[in-house]
Amino acid sequence: MSDPRTLMRVIVAAVLSAAPAAAQTPPASQPPAAAPTAAAWPDALWNPQPAADDLVMPMPCGGRMAFRAVAVPAAGVLDDRRVELGGSDERFSWSEHTRRDWVAGGFTSAGTAGLRHFWIGKYEVSQLQFAALGGPCPTPGDDSRLPKVGVTWAEAAAFAAAYSAWLVRDGGGALPVEEGSPGFLRLPTEAEWEFAARGGIAVPDSDFVQPTHPMPEGMARYVWYQGPDSANNALNAIGLLKPNPLGIHDMLGNAAEFVLDPYRLNKLSHQHGQVGGFMTKGGDFRTPADAIRAAARDEFVPVDKKGERRLATVGFRLVLAAPGVPSRQRLAAVRDAWKTLSVAATNVLTERQEDPVREVDALVAAVEEPALKQRIQSLATVIKSNVQATNEQRGRAVKSEIRVGTYLARKLADDKQIIALKEKQIAALSEANKGLRDSLKASLDSNREALTLNLSYYLDTLTQLVADHPETAVREQADVLKRETEARGLAAVNRFTDLFTEHARTLRQNGRLDRDAVLASIPHP
Repeated sequence: MSDPRTLMRVIVAAVLSAAPAAAQTPPASQPPAAAPTAAAWPDALWNPQPAADDLVMPMPCGGRMAFRAVAVPAAGVLDDRRVELGGSDERFSWSEHTRRDWVAGGFTSAGTAGLRHFWIGKYEVSQLQFAALGGPCPTPGDDSRLPKVGVTWAEAAAFAAAYSAWLVRDGGGALPVEEGSPGFLRLPTEAEWEFAARGGIAVPDSDFVQPTHPMPEGMARYVWYQGPDSANNALNAIGLLKPNPLGIHDMLGNAAEFVLDPYRLNKLSHQHGQVGGFMTKGGDFRTPADAIRAAARDEFVPVDKKGERRLATVGFRLVLAAPGVPSRQRLAAVRDAWKTLSVAATNVLTERQEDPVREVDALVAAVEEPALKQRIQSLATVIKSNVQATNEQRGRAVKSEIRVGTYLARKLADDKQIIALKEKQIAALSEANKGLRDSLKASLDSNREALTLNLSYYLDTLTQLVADHPETAVREQADVLKRETEARGLAAVNRFTDLFTEHARTLRQNGRLDRDAVLASIPHP
């Protein structure tokens, strides 16, 4: 691989030779927005690998910054997605052992029901972008596309705040709005960062839990890591390598990235109680290839013996987020949704049991002694939390059964197509081809047996789904599964999900399904 520093000099020289000179802003005592005549930066300096669905935000001095949407399935205002963070690598288990967290999107996905999203920087913040908010407009140079490193956590957070303020004041309405409230920039949480780094819902769950996102062309095409076949012990420009499944570049390797959360050790299923320094994610250009992983998290102690600490391996990228309560209408919806969180789902309790949440609420209302009332309220919180966890587990179980049903429906379609093709081939053969006909007939018999077996499995899956889960849960989880499938570029299989859920609805209404009618309704792929 070519020396990245030489490659960058060639790129920047070519860009500058083709672009007009940028106008200078007034002195730093005036706001950067006072330079509306600054020439727009060439695309190669801020979005070297553009995509049609990038979100582009303006910057002072004619600059730009690109963002990518990270979709999260959500049917209601309090819906979020449980994710498994960390990993099983024993070398790092004291810091990164697998644990649960949750993510959600702050923005409504227009035209796509059941999805919300947040935006994350497509690239690490570059030196040129960082300088655009720091005073006089910078002149692009050899280092323009290098990630901005050597910053403190406070400087990264301050950059996000200053950029947010500039966009509100001078961004020309470019900021996304949620229910009338503008979004804002900040550092990503660890859960947001790792969810995006792993590929979000654009990858199957089996890939999501792997140390890195899928890299079909080999790690060297996606990650700057230690060694002469990759980074060669040097920081590299943004956007030179291939993106992850969400279209995001350089999340692993190159520069480690600050997140919003402080660093805490791992204590098996949860984070340790002591809060340490700041946290960086993803490793850097000095990280060996066998240690590159989405779970990578390191502590950044803000001071050392020399004073304020800065590292040439640490930078950052931004998240574009929305307020948690952007409007009075949302607040009302959140309050209503909160009241339903503790309601036990159908079949969580047997018919002979009373709802424990209501029983405890009644006890709270009847007790006057403050200390006892507080203890009962604490018990109610535990019960409500357990009921909510049970409901979430049930949702995941429903989705898994629908996924199996979708697969079986597609398999039945394949079986039907193979059988039809062989029947056509047999009919076209003459007696002179008796040996081939007999072979095809034997194979056809085997295919018909497989079809019969798969159909029985399909009907059993439908029966189990209807017996165990209410229709509302099936409908909600089918929508979640379809949004995930679309994000992975497999929307064509959604018709089999729709067919499976329609068969479940028919079974629920009629109490039975006709095998022949079910088979006849299965289309060819």
